[in-house]
Amino acid sequence: MPHTYTLPFPPSVNAIWRAVAARVVLSAQARAWLKAAHNALPTGRIAPPLRGRLEVAITLHAPAAMGAKAWDIFNREKLLCDFLTKERVWLDDSQIDVGHVYRGAPDAGPGRVTIEIREIAH
Repeated sequence: MPHTYTLPFPPSVNAIWRAVAARVVLSAQARAWLKAAHNALPTGRIAPPLRGRLEVAITLHAPAAMGAKAWDIFNREKLLCDFLTKERVWLDDSQIDVGHVYRGAPDAGPGRVTIEIREIAH
């Protein structure tokens, strides 16, 4: 049975790091996304982290406001995977053996991403 999560549309990897006073830190945009993503997770009793090998499907629904602007689907998964590790959905993203990234239909609102995670036999 897959584990499915719907989170806010993640920022591009190009927008998540900033150099500040000779240090590299998360950008304000990345910090805001992490907070919104945390608030979008289910509350209450949370299942223990997944421990097996994983197959992950990520479907990105860009905000309609992005219009016809070109955007890269392969630079949005890093912050998302690091977030799922931090939130203990799985132990580490190194558990992922199979990954799929899809461009979904535009979202009428602020955009969203749907993540479907399955444990697979290895």
